[in-house]
Amino acid sequence: MTRYIAVIAAALVVALTGCGSRQPIQVESYTFPAIGTVATRGVGDSLIRQDIGVLVTEIEVLSDTMVGSHRLPKGRYEYYHGDATGTWFTGGDEYFYMREADGHLCNYKAEECSPAKYTLDKKLTSLSQESFQQTLLYNGKIGTRITLGYREFRNNLARPAFSNNVDYDLVESTVIGYKEVRLEIIKATNTEITYKVLTGFGK
Repeated sequence: MTRYIAVIAAALVVALTGCGSRQPIQVESYTFPAIGTVATRGVGDSLIRQDIGVLVTEIEVLSDTMVGSHRLPKGRYEYYHGDATGTWFTGGDEYFYMREADGHLCNYKAEECSPAKYTLDKKLTSLSQESFQQTLLYNGKIGTRITLGYREFRNNLARPAFSNNVDYDLVESTVIGYKEVRLEIIKATNTEITYKVLTGFGK
């Protein structure tokens, strides 16, 4: 798996460097939800998933903002690329950048910049078409027992030979495990489950 991730990382570095990107390449195996998270899911939903992906920056402009003579609507915009000027974003008909020097948002057409209220965060771009994924699904509760389904996917296709259903008696323990995964079950019903992620696949 480590070698597989390294190969993907190398390919992405070459591809993004070719278009002038300065975005840090962070190809890793990610756990969703993150370890330590308390989450609620319904029957048929994924409780935990391990996937390979790249973290890229997204920006949320918190209010309509005049960038020079252009009105930039509030909303979320996706990372496009990074260069010496700053970090570029796009969405709909908008294309603008966050200036490296002072963090102002800039209209590339008129080269006008203005301060703005925004937040930056990271979004996972999944490489599911190229990668190996593992997931646990919630299949419901009967009495004091819950059922989970384990599934593996490669190249976005399920691997039937690596699928399994397992039952857990919550009277015996509220911490359940499958492979390396450990989940603390806080509440479970016939329709949904609330739990805390203690460890993930491969952790």
